[in-house]
Amino acid sequence: MFFPGTYSVALVMMLLGMFFWGSWPNTYKLTTGWRFELFYWDYAVGIFLTATLVGLTLGTFGGGPQSFWQNLVSADRSAWVYALLAGGLWNLGNILLVAGVSLVGLAVAFPLSIGLALVVGAVASYLVTPKGNPLLLFSGVATVCLAVVVNSLAYRSAATSRPKASKAGLSVCLLSGILFSGFGPLLAKALSSPRPLESYGVSVLFTFGALITTVPAMTYLMKHPVEGIPIGGADYWRGTRTMHAAGLCGGLVWGLGTTCTFVPMAMVGTALAYAIGQSNPLVAALWGVFIWKEFHGAPKRSKVLLALMFVLYTSGLVLLTLSFKLGA
Repeated sequence: MFFPGTYSVALVMMLLGMFFWGSWPNTYKLTTGWRFELFYWDYAVGIFLTATLVGLTLGTFGGGPQSFWQNLVSADRSAWVYALLAGGLWNLGNILLVAGVSLVGLAVAFPLSIGLALVVGAVASYLVTPKGNPLLLFSGVATVCLAVVVNSLAYRSAATSRPKASKAGLSVCLLSGILFSGFGPLLAKALSSPRPLESYGVSVLFTFGALITTVPAMTYLMKHPVEGIPIGGADYWRGTRTMHAAGLCGGLVWGLGTTCTFVPMAMVGTALAYAIGQSNPLVAALWGVFIWKEFHGAPKRSKVLLALMFVLYTSGLVLLTLSFKLGA
């Protein structure tokens, strides 16, 4: 199995993971008129296929005493359960995140949902597998938390003419963040069992847990959508090839981000890799502001707050990065 040999390589991988995790929603934004409940079926298949393909390549031919498959078979079954539960919990949060994107846009949904998850999840992950300088780690988490608050104020200022949509969108994002916050500690347990899973095995079981939970969750949301009229299975087959390909590509991009985030965990610890990966709202907000023009026409106060959010997120990311480099 391939693993980074130096911290510099691990850091580059984690930053790439942050970029991919913050970029995949663009594939959904490109499917104008395609309901997120229908998009998500292809997306869930895409993330599982990507994790499996990575496991059969980098996880098999990258060297090391065990291949991905050998580790998967020999690991504790408790580690399997933790990885599957982590994937299912993440998936429920992610479904609400995509719903949040459709309600309030990338620039708001990602910072609010994942920023909240970062604060809770990074602290809990550190308690399970303590690595790095705790003062810098928690300072970085606190800075990101402040960025989340500033971002919500920016949206609130820009959405005064849409109070109903604002309230619904922010509520969905907050619930998403609460669900997201639980998967980091579960991953830490899967990676620290007496016979632990390695990153590649975790990725496959994690995405399989996500795929399983997609079936009941999406079936329910198609009948009881957060926005719009109920839809059925027949609507999925009315989608174009481009729409279905966008979902699979979204899964591919997210899957690459997962590989780049999970693989360095053995070196740097779950808390740091989780915290940097979950800083992806900075990337998503950049896409939302500069490419999709989600704050076009917003008042000056909103734009000032948005700029402050970027500064805080970047500062928090620097502190998180230094927490391992200067760790005890």
